[in-house]
Amino acid sequence: MRALDRKMLRDLRRIWAQALAIALVLGCGIMVLVGAQATQSTLIQTQAAYYERHRFADVFAGATRAPADVVQAAALIPGVAQAEGRISFQAVLDIAGMAEPATGRILSLPAAGPALNLPLVRRGRLPDPDRPDEVALAEPFAEIHGLVPGSRLRGVLNGQLRELTVTGWVLSPEFIYTMPPGAMMPDDRRYALIWMTDAAAAAAMDMAGAVNEIAVRLARDGDERAVIAALDHLLDPYGGTGAYGRDRQVSHAFLDGELQQLGAMAAFMPPIFLLIAAFLVNMVLGRLITMERAQIG
Repeated sequence: MRALDRKMLRDLRRIWAQALAIALVLGCGIMVLVGAQATQSTLIQTQAAYYERHRFADVFAGATRAPADVVQAAALIPGVAQAEGRISFQAVLDIAGMAEPATGRILSLPAAGPALNLPLVRRGRLPDPDRPDEVALAEPFAEIHGLVPGSRLRGVLNGQLRELTVTGWVLSPEFIYTMPPGAMMPDDRRYALIWMTDAAAAAAMDMAGAVNEIAVRLARDGDERAVIAALDHLLDPYGGTGAYGRDRQVSHAFLDGELQQLGAMAAFMPPIFLLIAAFLVNMVLGRLITMERAQIG
């Protein structure tokens, strides 16, 4: 072994703590880089697969009250592969153990089953079309309040007090994050998503043969802007509230923002660790050179 090699080993034994600190900082930087990039890639792929498997819509539109025939007209718009209408409205819920009433959003389910935004049944089943008092709840809200299948809860639907029976817990690609109207953050304790049959929702809102929301899935070569403009024109006579794409859909926008934050962390955090490690290396080497300047000379 050469003299310089022996000297290097002696120096490393003498500064083992500093060398270990530098190695740990470098390790943390590499860990953050690999972990964040791998997590982001996995989550993006999982999101895309979940959206595709459950037919998450590409464009959403609302109206005050539109005839059900409008859905067929929307399906004929160039660039539209599939369109589906539903009834949606807000309700007030009386939940045991809560000093203030909770609120919820009622979503209708077609008798033949939904074609878009398919709910994923996590427990129990979907409501029976022949039983208007049956509903399915979003899993986070139902789990917090212990509303298992068979439980009953009361709600005020369009000014009428109704007693509802829970049939199951569901998840939906449209509501990965449950955002109450006007809220900045999800609130699974005070805000519920409730699925009931189309006939029951229509009877509660006196909207037989009508819809107030339309979801659209674009064809492979569909132009989102053109479809949105056509939907706005189609629903304008019925009090259309404006069509919008996925980028403005609340749950998707919230999830997409978090994925972008993860990507930003993967881009900016590792260089910080590497700069700190470079600073430590420079400081340690500077001290060694200062201490052994005579030997180097």
